[in-house]
Order: sequence, then structure tokens, then C-alpha cells
Amino acid sequence: MTGWNVESIVETQRAKWPEVLRLMSDTGPLPVHLWAHDLSRPGAAASTVLMAFGYVLGLTAWKKDRVSLLDWGGGVGHYNLVSQALFPQLEVEYHCKDVPLLCKDGRELQPSASFHEDDESCFARDYDLVLASGSLEYFEDWKNVTRRLAGASRRHVYIARLPIVHRVASFTVIQRPYRHGYATEYVSWILNRQEFLGHAASLGLRLVREILVSDGPTIHGAPEQSEFSGFLFSRGEGRDGG
Repeated sequence: MTGWNVESIVETQRAKWPEVLRLMSDTGPLPVHLWAHDLSRPGAAASTVLMAFGYVLGLTAWKKDRVSLLDWGGGVGHYNLVSQALFPQLEVEYHCKDVPLLCKDGRELQPSASFHEDDESCFARDYDLVLASGSLEYFEDWKNVTRRLAGASRRHVYIARLPIVHRVASFTVIQRPYRHGYATEYVSWILNRQEFLGHAASLGLRLVREILVSDGPTIHGAPEQSEFSGFLFSRGEGRDGG
């Protein structure tokens, strides 16, 4: 498996960046997937991903002027721009953890954001909101990653766009995203919902809201087809995590 630390992913996302900036400053739908052919028409399911994030960020920022955000697997920092577009009056201290090539590009595109290539610097502090959107499933030891994400949050953990199944055990698939301009392939988990939620509960995470996003892509030979869901957890006592 080639994985995510490849030039073709960086080149594809960098080529889209001027259009991303234009759309972020406009009033139309926000761009979601940076590999999409037409960023201005993300589709209903993709738009749901960002509007759900807006709900999560708004809940985290309730009665606050400033929040800190860790975007685990955040690429070149797309969610930093989304945060600014949805809450222009909110100061977001944005941190992103990803592979070296994407971090390097992210620093060039967004010098004011913080990019972490290693776990040590990423987990040297805690954050108001810890986000893993479409990223947790790419880690072989997803349980340990979830544990570390939970430990880094002082308020909310949001696992977004997670591929899940209900009836069968967790299994892995190989993704080959060639048509999106990514000349690579990588392994992804399809997680059993109850296994995931059980592990989260064992870490002291309390489920605040589950957000159904869409059906997943067709997986040939899979024991069960997946769906994408988001899971907002709280580390606080109240319903809003306060």
C-alpha cells in the first residue's frame, strides 16, 4: 500500500486551492472534498458533513470568543477555512495532524495555522474540540488512536464521516482513488457501530449526538454495505458538554 504521504495527493489538493478560497468567501455551498471535479456542487450528502461540523463547532463555542481545534488527519487544513466561513467572529486556534507532505503544503498555504507531523507535538496539549473527519478508519490501531484523541479533548470529540456497519464484525477494505487524481491506494476500516461505541464509552466518552450522513460507496464482496455517520462525544457532565 502506498498510503497518503504521496505527491499526487498534495498536487491534486494544491491545484484546487484557489477555487477553495474563492468558494469559502462566497455565499454558496462550501467545498467539501478537495478531489471533487466541481467544488461548487458538493451534493447534499457532502454538504451535510460540513453543516454537521458547524453544529459541533457552534456547540463547542457556546458563550466563547475563542476555541482550540485539533483536526486529526486534516490534510492541508480545509476545516480551518470552513470554521472561518461558518463563524467569522469566532477565533479558532487551529491545529492539524497529518503526514509530512500534507503538513508541508499546509504550512505554505496557511502560515497562521499549526501543522503537526508527529504525535508528540500534537498531543503535548489539549483542545476544546478534537475532530477526526474521514480519517480514523485509516489507522490500523484505531482503538489506540481514539484513546489518544479522547485524552486530548477537554470538551468534545467529533468522529465524522465514519464508515460503519450494523450486523457484521468490523472488516477492512482497500481503496483505490485513482479517478480522483490520487495515484495511490490504502487500507480502510469499516467499523461495527456497537464495537466503536462500546470502545468510546470505555474511554469515558458520552455520546451526545449521532448524525447520519449517507450510504457508503458500494464495496464489492463486502459482508455488509456501509453507511457514513458522525458521532459527537462529550467529556463533560452536561448535555452540552459544559
